[in-house]
Amino acid sequence: MLIGTGRRGAAAMVGGLAAVLAAAGCAEHTHKTATVSKATAVAPVATEMRAYAAKVWPHAGDIWPGVVLKDRRIVIGDGHTARLISVDDVKNLSASDLAKHKVEIPSTGSLYTTWDGHPTVVINSADSSYTDEAKEEHVSLSAILFGAATDELFHSWQQRGKASDQRAMRGTEYPLAVTPRLYRAMLYNDVVAAYHEPKQRRQRLANAAYWYQKWQKEYADEAKHAAATDASEGAAGYFDAVASAVADGADRTKPDEIRDRVAFEPLGQNLDPRRLTVDGEAAPLGALAGLLLDEADKSKKDKDKDKKAHPVTWQKQVTQNGQTPLALLLYGVTPVAEQPSDDLRQAIQDELAKQNSDLIPRFNPLVRAYKNSSDALLLVPLETATGDLETGGYYTTKNVPYAMLARLNGTFRFTSGQLTAKDASVLTGAIEGHQYVIVPLDPEHKTSKLSDNRLKLDTGPLTGTFHVKAQKLNGREGLIVQ
Repeated sequence: MLIGTGRRGAAAMVGGLAAVLAAAGCAEHTHKTATVSKATAVAPVATEMRAYAAKVWPHAGDIWPGVVLKDRRIVIGDGHTARLISVDDVKNLSASDLAKHKVEIPSTGSLYTTWDGHPTVVINSADSSYTDEAKEEHVSLSAILFGAATDELFHSWQQRGKASDQRAMRGTEYPLAVTPRLYRAMLYNDVVAAYHEPKQRRQRLANAAYWYQKWQKEYADEAKHAAATDASEGAAGYFDAVASAVADGADRTKPDEIRDRVAFEPLGQNLDPRRLTVDGEAAPLGALAGLLLDEADKSKKDKDKDKKAHPVTWQKQVTQNGQTPLALLLYGVTPVAEQPSDDLRQAIQDELAKQNSDLIPRFNPLVRAYKNSSDALLLVPLETATGDLETGGYYTTKNVPYAMLARLNGTFRFTSGQLTAKDASVLTGAIEGHQYVIVPLDPEHKTSKLSDNRLKLDTGPLTGTFHVKAQKLNGREGLIVQ
């Protein structure tokens, strides 16, 4: 199970494949009813996806050192037909095959599991969110599905063996402010220009360093919290971009061929609202920074080709030291001031005003309930989620030690029952080393009823019945779902 980060739909196009910047594994897209059509026919889509996998997965370690994808699997299905995809072949799957492996095609989106011990992503190819994205990006459905699956598999590799960091917080600070988003947007536009216009590279990187330094200085708390996201999502954005270019026929060792298949668009007046969050910014910034670092590394290697030294790659500095691709790119670059774009500022201001209007009735009651210590906290283990969890975005706010999710959608299944979330505004974070969705409960029990340790919950967005275990949380009543 992976939580969505809203990376799908970013303004990155890679030749015949989209650089699917979906979420950390999963997307922030709105699910629609899955429908089967010729455009979503499983057989031809699976064949095309297998061809992409054969080009990319065996060489994943050449894109990011240490990554192994050649033994991974994808299961796609539309509710009627299913296929198992590997680098070697495509196999037809019967209903009994799926049942034997305890795998269900999700009603929408995707889920992460294993198939005969192989890490596997299961995708509903008839989910219209995928077909809508393919039309929007002018690419094939197979490209979108392959990109989404490969992104999830890369994230699962990133997360291997990592314990939860209870101090880590991710998200964009609420209420949403214009200035930090403007700084990051200007930074992004300068990095886009530096990548696509090599003759302007020195100047545009100097401008980028100006905005980066300004953001870090004036919004130090956000910069501190964003570092982990910029590292992990930035790495994934880079991996997605290069993998998609290679799948489209680019030679991994030739930067010009990669650049020809990557077209990052600068931000202007027609903003994608998903790009105005720390999570939405991280993947494209990391992708561009990584691509520029590749070109700088190749230039240096060409000059030093007779030397035997093998410096640590920038990718290893990200993986081992938690550096962000952007920080590595701009290290040592002397900042040069630049005037912000008035049009971009206005576009961001208009969009954030809409977003704040939407978030106020969601988050203000949530924050009040959390700060009311008489409200019990319901703790739902994140590991009990089935398939994708659509989050609606991660946010933080002062004096709340957990991230806030704007619109949680998904299902949690327990031995004692289940919980369904539909556009629920909740908290999420680590408590005593375990990740939870955290829900403040109405002390007057207008939306919940507890009897013999069995809780019946119906807030509208959250519904379910299940057993709970009472536990004190820093002197506050807590109920952990069993």
